[in-house]
Amino acid sequence: MNNHKLSIAKASEGIRQREITPSELLESHLKRIERNEHDIRAWVTVDTDRAREAAARLTEESKQGQFRGPLHGVPVGVKDIYYSAGLRTTMGSPIYSDFIPIKDSAVVSALRDAGAIIIGKTETTDFAYTDPAPTRNPWNLQHTPGGSSSGSAAAVASGMCPLAFGSQTGGSIIRPAAFCGVVGVKPTYDLLSREGVYPLAWSLDHVGFFVRSVLDASLVLGALTGNEMPSLDNPLAEPPRIGLLRGFFQDHADGVVWEGFMESVDELREAGAQVVETPLPDSFSVVHSAHRLIMSSEAASVHQDNFRSRLDDYRRKLRGLVASGLLVPASAYLRAQRIKGLFIEEVRRTLKGLDCLITPSAPTPALLGLESTGDAAFNSPWSLTGFPSITVPSALTKDGLPLGIQLVNLPYQEEVLLRTALWCEEALGSRLWPPDYP
Repeated sequence: MNNHKLSIAKASEGIRQREITPSELLESHLKRIERNEHDIRAWVTVDTDRAREAAARLTEESKQGQFRGPLHGVPVGVKDIYYSAGLRTTMGSPIYSDFIPIKDSAVVSALRDAGAIIIGKTETTDFAYTDPAPTRNPWNLQHTPGGSSSGSAAAVASGMCPLAFGSQTGGSIIRPAAFCGVVGVKPTYDLLSREGVYPLAWSLDHVGFFVRSVLDASLVLGALTGNEMPSLDNPLAEPPRIGLLRGFFQDHADGVVWEGFMESVDELREAGAQVVETPLPDSFSVVHSAHRLIMSSEAASVHQDNFRSRLDDYRRKLRGLVASGLLVPASAYLRAQRIKGLFIEEVRRTLKGLDCLITPSAPTPALLGLESTGDAAFNSPWSLTGFPSITVPSALTKDGLPLGIQLVNLPYQEEVLLRTALWCEEALGSRLWPPDYP
């Protein structure tokens, strides 16, 4: 049986019904890692021994009728910027190549409490910025998996784990999820704790994750927040009302992406969705500049000490970001924060009467070559606002690369966002597995 292909929902039910044990589920994913890691390079560290110990404990709990919830016995990968007690956490940088935290980040601790099994740490770009990690895209090894949560996206896409955590400051969850053909979830800015996650820019960093279906996303978010999330038993009462954003997104999407996106929008329309042409807020023209200025200023503050003493250990793109941020005057940073506030209010008005906004998940499919992780321009506006977003696989290009749709909603409205995403996923019918990874 291909246990590595089990969704979280099916694996959880199988464990609860004692049809499969956490140890058996873990071993199937460890075999998957052994088979594919040489090509994919998704992992910095695979913590095999401790994962097996945790699986054995959880298997014994299951035998005794103890079941911690939907994540009981579920193997999880964690981006290598999350502190993990006793397990090397490198931030993708030689500066922290030997760093071993003494405590878990809040999310890792919550995952362990929920019964998840931490398999290991997944590859990240340097300090979660854009200098590429060594990870390759499971759909085509010559293409980028995106970033900065490169390893997490690729690990889920190739069946090495059914759940992996990442982070997003610009587009580091939504874009790699779209490139790798999986579901990526960026919750509301502070819905999941950032405690123990190495920052890139404090006011923009989001904790989020990758799964293979919207139902699995709902189970994960419900388990970590304690909030009731939608299931297949309680879908949307009626088809959603979706705001279609053109303008910047149409202008900056390549032809393949926009054509595929509009085909998906037409499919949603045909399934009953009310698609409303929605103008971009007036302040949209300056949001990318505001986002960049805030990110560079805050990154400079994070890195200024290491930057002075370990300059040679910074790669080109992050070095440029920090250097530019050190030159930003306080007045410019505050002006950018004011633009952020204005944009938030305008997006709130834009969403009035809608279940969500819809755009392509990225301007291009996964790029050929490993020198770039792609463009975050379609995602960074929603990282700036802190509003929740999700990407759902929508189609394949003629070259066999995944495309995704990005849905955005109001803060703390994850339930509505997930219900809408679940509806769209069913309407599009595009669950994807890379062809060479059966």
